[in-house]
Amino acid sequence: MVYLERAVYLLSRWSDRVAQGALVTIMLLIVGNVLLRIAWEPILGTYDLVSFLGAVLISFALAHCAVQKGHVAVGVVVERLSQRTQAITDSITGILSVGVFAMIGWQCIVYATKLWQGNVLSYTLLVPYFPLVYGVGFGCIILSLVLLVGFFKSVAKAVKK
Repeated sequence: MVYLERAVYLLSRWSDRVAQGALVTIMLLIVGNVLLRIAWEPILGTYDLVSFLGAVLISFALAHCAVQKGHVAVGVVVERLSQRTQAITDSITGILSVGVFAMIGWQCIVYATKLWQGNVLSYTLLVPYFPLVYGVGFGCIILSLVLLVGFFKSVAKAVKK
């Protein structure tokens, strides 16, 4: 269990580094576009590139945010329950979350394969969409692995108490 947790957390940290790189690239692209628009001509396809990088940013940052417990959680009712009941509630919501994000990741991979086979391209830059959708699916699968580790911890806590 410790090895799985360590591997998943390292994978989430790696994906967060990719998201950080996407954020820096977005910032540089927008600043460069503004400066070039003033001095000469804007960068062609800035809107497409920022949209693509925004999807990479969000999908690759999800898992590390979950590791850091950075997602919003409303616990007004659950906090008043016993520790064991809280652990059981966390286990139920955890396994449901794993299922949802694993399914989203799987469907993104299915959709990306269809985009690849259909040779679907962006309008401005004529860049294929499928690598981006594969990346979103990969980010959701990493998030589901993080949630799975959290589920195992919640079950252990529920059984222990």
